[in-house]
Amino acid sequence: MRAHPVAGLALCILLACHGRPDHPPSVPRSEPVPVRLRVGAVFESAMARGETQTYLLDLTTGTFADLAVDQRGIDVAVTVKGPDGRQLATSDSFFGAWGAESVPVIAERSGQYRLEVQHFATGTLEPGGKYEARLAVLRPATPRDRERMAAERLFAAAAYRQALSGFRAVGEREREAGTLYSLAQTGSDLNQARQALGLFRALGWQHEAGCTLSLLGLLYSSKGEYRQAIALYGEALALSRRLGERSSEAMVRQNLGTAYRMLGENGEAIASYRQALDLWHAVGNRSREADTRSSLGNLYQSLGDPQQALDQLAPAREFFVAAGKAREEAQTLTSMGNTYSRMGQGQTGAELLRHALTIERRIGDRQGEALTLNDLGWVYILLDDWRQVRECFTQARNLYRQAGDRPAEAVALANVAWADLRAGRSREAIAEFEESLRRLADFGDRTTGAFALLGLAQARRALGDLAGARAAVGKGIAWIESLRGTSASPEIRTSFFASKQELYTFEVDLLMAMHRPDEALAASERIKARGLLDLLVESRADLRRGVDPALLARVDEAGRRVNEADRLRWKLRNAQASSERQEAAERALRQALADSDWAQTELRQASPAYAALTQSRLLSLPEIQRQVLDADTLLLEYHLGGERSFVFAVTPDRLDAFPLPGRAKIEEAARRGYRRLERSHGALARLPAADSQDELSRLLLQPVAGLLGHKRLLIVPDGALFYLPFAALSVPGSSEPLVAAHEIVISPSASALAVSRRELAGRRPTPGTLAVVADPELDTSNGQDGFQPLQYSGGEAKDLLALVPSDQRLAALGFDASRETVLSGKLARYRIVHLATHGELDTEHPELSKLIFSQVDEHGRPRGEDGFVWAHEIYGLRLPADLVVLSACSTALGKEIRGEGLVGLTRGFQYAGARAVLVSLWEVDDQATAELMKVFYRGMLEHGQPPATALRAAQETLRRQPGWEAPYYWAGFVLRGDWRAGRPRPTLNRSASTGSVHNGSEPRGFSRRSP
Repeated sequence: MRAHPVAGLALCILLACHGRPDHPPSVPRSEPVPVRLRVGAVFESAMARGETQTYLLDLTTGTFADLAVDQRGIDVAVTVKGPDGRQLATSDSFFGAWGAESVPVIAERSGQYRLEVQHFATGTLEPGGKYEARLAVLRPATPRDRERMAAERLFAAAAYRQALSGFRAVGEREREAGTLYSLAQTGSDLNQARQALGLFRALGWQHEAGCTLSLLGLLYSSKGEYRQAIALYGEALALSRRLGERSSEAMVRQNLGTAYRMLGENGEAIASYRQALDLWHAVGNRSREADTRSSLGNLYQSLGDPQQALDQLAPAREFFVAAGKAREEAQTLTSMGNTYSRMGQGQTGAELLRHALTIERRIGDRQGEALTLNDLGWVYILLDDWRQVRECFTQARNLYRQAGDRPAEAVALANVAWADLRAGRSREAIAEFEESLRRLADFGDRTTGAFALLGLAQARRALGDLAGARAAVGKGIAWIESLRGTSASPEIRTSFFASKQELYTFEVDLLMAMHRPDEALAASERIKARGLLDLLVESRADLRRGVDPALLARVDEAGRRVNEADRLRWKLRNAQASSERQEAAERALRQALADSDWAQTELRQASPAYAALTQSRLLSLPEIQRQVLDADTLLLEYHLGGERSFVFAVTPDRLDAFPLPGRAKIEEAARRGYRRLERSHGALARLPAADSQDELSRLLLQPVAGLLGHKRLLIVPDGALFYLPFAALSVPGSSEPLVAAHEIVISPSASALAVSRRELAGRRPTPGTLAVVADPELDTSNGQDGFQPLQYSGGEAKDLLALVPSDQRLAALGFDASRETVLSGKLARYRIVHLATHGELDTEHPELSKLIFSQVDEHGRPRGEDGFVWAHEIYGLRLPADLVVLSACSTALGKEIRGEGLVGLTRGFQYAGARAVLVSLWEVDDQATAELMKVFYRGMLEHGQPPATALRAAQETLRRQPGWEAPYYWAGFVLRGDWRAGRPRPTLNRSASTGSVHNGSEPRGFSRRSP
């Protein structure tokens, strides 16, 4: 658990109205001829970045001059110099790019005085930003003027309380208000901030009132009262938008992001930070843009998205180093160190954190030092250095206590408790966790609180208090569930949930220890495929209906930019461009993806249909037995845990649960088995493959051997088990594979299957039977760098289409096997959609996995988008098919996400409306694929078999043919979804002419399908 930097640093990092950061000025441009000031004249001027403009004024000894510069979208500093060049007065208020900078002066000698107006290169300069310079007052100095100047000198020396008395004595209400603001800011005094707000409102100074509202928000945030802070920021936001002050709006949104983050409302936090980023960029404030990037990167890191985190943190650090901002550099180093450690690079993370610690100790940043010590403690946990762990956490706690930072101290105390728990001091840990939770309750920090509750549960269990442990972890999970729903972004919800799996895994293990297998199964379901459940509910809603067309256009444009960026990356990679160009393209792609995700989030937030959706409900054991299973089906749900795992075996009237080895042992065997089975056709690979078939059978199936019978198996895998071809695993006690006795269907969760059935219930049958998109025309001009022709694909398509009457089929072959065909909506008329083409997976960004269709037209001209159809576009289809068959290599794979399984093309087609999807785990021999597909489709279309039955028959037929016995040829095909998916009516087309079944070019000859 980390103490968030804003908890203790808000007042020195995020000034309420963006006081200028401490950075060196740039070299100004050539100075124009100075202008002479005179009473009553107002001089308006724009400025270039880093420019200094000068005004002249002749004064005689004893003259009082009140010089004022009104800022209108530009943040300037104002200095007055005497005839000898000595600086007499300066003004650079906390109020940023709007409002007045006032500089009074009494001439000590006669001569020419200079008023210098300076803009710093990295400060705010809004488009069209200007300032107005004027000589407000010119008269012989009075005693009152001299008293005011005495107060001004006190203010300049930061003696704010004495200055306040002086300003009040001479009736300077404007300066009184500004001094109250400074007192409130430096002393964290709510009462003085409220007084300042009242005065600014009475004076009609709306900009300054907005800044004070923001300051009040920061003060409440520093006390952990984030809801009150958000309400104040809301007032400030409305005011800045009404005044058209974009830099003020940017700062408010940045502060809002931090408050939302502290409450665990991560979707709102990301939205606020991104809006602030856009505004800072628009007004040209690179310093504040870097601050916001640092905060956003820190948030992405906490959500378990390290690459997004580094994409924000790296440029922020570059700026801070160049600007000489040591404090901010150290904070960013801390975040980067934490990010690398969570990526498994503990030594790199520790080096960055120690570097940050050196900087913080050099500059005396005790708050930053405490934060870095907190993070360093967690890295030492990864490095198994427990002496250093407790030392770091204890030092951090002491520093926070000295600073009076109560929220951060509560987090640090929880970290000390974790160290004690790992050292076996469970009683001490319980007391520390309970004290930390009492403090965290005052601040509403549910994310930290949830993990403190996990620690409390583990400590209670260690002492044998299982009921107390159950109560603690249950409360922690309830808090996580409440936070999960705060974001409209599926990606944020999924990554957030994936990073919090430890609570749920502990709950399953605890319930099994308490002999409550039914509750343990329900807890297992609570972990699995939650993102898919949400998407299945969402998929039936028209999210675009009723949304502003301008927003829809922005969403579409963001998607197009993603496609363009991915195509560029693909071309540079295939052309073996320089690493620098490829890295730049990768960065641009990640930025395009982030922009698209934000646009989609805005769409969901604005959609009336999305607002009307209800959350999917997870199933209990009786509901699974009633809604999912039938008498012929056995559910095998696997749950992988740290020390031990479980398999739940469920029928309509029975539940059995069995312990299995821990996650590491099972996943190692599963990954090894996958590698062996996908190469099992080689002469030297058959024996190792057989060993893995037997090993995995012993690990995963032996405990349930007595329950298998000849039932259909609905398998819910976990982790690396999604890579496994269960059909190839040996039947316990036999040399035969599982497919010899069982139909096998894969689902990411039982609840997902029930939700899919409910959402698709009552759907009108499609009029057509089979659509085949195959044998695309590929661009071979790049030789081996591009995709190779799929010569056998056409023959395969021809055989399948011959099974269906001409009025029940769509044949899109050759040039017609195009991106346009797939996205046109034509496929929505058919019950079965068969796509035979190349596929390319992106395991880092699953939304960029793609299918490749015709890349050239009949005249050899390139097709749009290189013929690619991306997974994120598949999500936008309406495809009410009972079955989608992806006859392309490795289409079953995707990005492995804890709790979700493999996220890739399959999920896109399920979202689009497919009841079931047939995919492959690896690249399969072309001839074997064609033979398997022929038997599979005959089973469905000639004999009316459901897909699961037809797949088993096809795999059995293939594996019994000489030369194709190896699992490589047949076991890689898996059915995901509902085994009840539309039992096709027999449609044998005995009179179909095989020569006329196409809409494009004639099918070509034979070759091997390549990925």
